[in-house]
Amino acid sequence: MKRNHIGCCLAIAGGAVLCFAFGSKVAAQNRGGIDPVAASKPTPRMPDGHPDLSGFWANGVAGVPGYGKVATGAEAGGLVKGADDSILYARGGVEEADTSEARQNPNQPPYKPEYMEKVKAIADTVYGTITSLDPVTDCKPEGVPRIGLGLMQAVANPKLVALLYENAPGPVYRVIYTDGRKHPDDLDTSYMGHSIGHWEGDTLVVDTVGLNDETWYSASGGGNKFTNIHSDKEHVVERFTRKGDTLTYEATVEDPVMLTKPWVINPVHTKIGPADDYIQPQMCRGDDKAHLVKPSATDKYACDFCIKDPDAAYGKGAADEVHKDKGGEQ
Repeated sequence: MKRNHIGCCLAIAGGAVLCFAFGSKVAAQNRGGIDPVAASKPTPRMPDGHPDLSGFWANGVAGVPGYGKVATGAEAGGLVKGADDSILYARGGVEEADTSEARQNPNQPPYKPEYMEKVKAIADTVYGTITSLDPVTDCKPEGVPRIGLGLMQAVANPKLVALLYENAPGPVYRVIYTDGRKHPDDLDTSYMGHSIGHWEGDTLVVDTVGLNDETWYSASGGGNKFTNIHSDKEHVVERFTRKGDTLTYEATVEDPVMLTKPWVINPVHTKIGPADDYIQPQMCRGDDKAHLVKPSATDKYACDFCIKDPDAAYGKGAADEVHKDKGGEQ
């Protein structure tokens, strides 16, 4: 099952906009509550007694409402096949026009005034849920804490935890050392930085430094339009807690250059993926960047998928897939 492509909006004749909303890792992370059934299972443990974080973690896949309920690949999710054998991933569905101004994230990082102005300037370039200024459009790794949980294979032992990400936005890995070592004194900055961890009960506490300034905190779309830049002095403390087949991620970010105080992100939850699914690393290509629409006085974002009759545009069955993707059928 292919999961992740960069969505894009293409300007077409007549001033209209055709938006392709592809699957993304967002569905792999659950910002709501923990799955009580998955959490009630016994927590696997390593020989030293600490929780074993190993496993393929995938709470869900965007556009695939049956994920985890039917065999992987048994249903098409948001895929619709046209009469000419073309494939549309109709994830966006029919939506009411959204003409509201960019909304500030309710849990906005506390930027200093001079950096908040830069953040707002970036927000002005957002069309829908994406801007060409986002580092991921150049296939740069998402960095910490944006990378979060995502679709990932975790491999753990008492000395380290390796997190292998399927699409962040391409195959990305990070290693968390749990053998008692310290951060190097002469550390060069990088996208994922240097991570060391220790256990506090059943929670792995991870300290990450050495992060460069070429990543963002999160995507600059939807309700997160003001959440992005940081400096190379960023310091992140993360907490990974496994309970049964669920994993909770928490993080606190310090950036003495851009922030007025530490920023605590909202907790994120995921769970073990279906037994027949597995990591499928996907190469990132920045081909879509040149086609991304920029907002202007005559062309402002209205909605992700502005077609009133999907069946007429893409063939019989498109409207049904849209209905399922919006929760009409589970």
